[in-house]
Amino acid sequence: MNGWLKKLVIVGTTGSGKTTFLKQLPGPFKGSEVERNVGTEKKMDETFNTIHRDQFQNSTTTVGINMKSVLFLTTRANHFSLYPLEKNRLPIDRKEIDQIFPVAIFDTAGQERFRFMQEIGLKGASGVIIFADGSNISSIEKVADFLQMVEEEEKRQGKKIPTIIFINKRDLQEKGTYIGKEAVLRWLSETETRKIFETTIYDFDTFLIPLREFLLEIDGFPIPAESIRPVAPCSS
Repeated sequence: MNGWLKKLVIVGTTGSGKTTFLKQLPGPFKGSEVERNVGTEKKMDETFNTIHRDQFQNSTTTVGINMKSVLFLTTRANHFSLYPLEKNRLPIDRKEIDQIFPVAIFDTAGQERFRFMQEIGLKGASGVIIFADGSNISSIEKVADFLQMVEEEEKRQGKKIPTIIFINKRDLQEKGTYIGKEAVLRWLSETETRKIFETTIYDFDTFLIPLREFLLEIDGFPIPAESIRPVAPCSS
């Protein structure tokens, strides 16, 4: 499947939930994380909200690039599923498969001082996922900057790069701290507006339908089952 593998890149601010999202995808996680010193971050950037003390011990920040290889697929019954991507392996009987979407997903550091990591990560991207913390206006405002970075990479590649925007932490809506996607609409064109989705890591289904639509926009996808050569089934 290596010849079909597409590079997806996640960009977003610190605390937007992008690394947590990546960890929830199936497969081995290759990461570069350190414990997040919220007090220090607060001094460096007063626009970011502190994390509640009961969440602090599990708080980390990415200082490099995290990565996962994932196989998205649709079945003949029109089910959309995701599995770890294993070389020369398919997770289910190939007769049940309709289309496959093998991807390598890269999650870049979100802090401003690591902007160069985001620019490096975007090189050669087939698709881009932008994360914003829906409870943080500064994080939402950064969406426009990330879109500009994508546009620069589009010029370098000479083609359009499918991009999707996740306004995350919708679960905070009940607490009155969620701003939501309305705050970002004034910066975006009508085309980009249709690609904004409100999500929460506590309901992974909020990501699945948008991801399916997003994958279908990527050049070279979908890969029909008829193109898949017979391979050994996955061992249990």
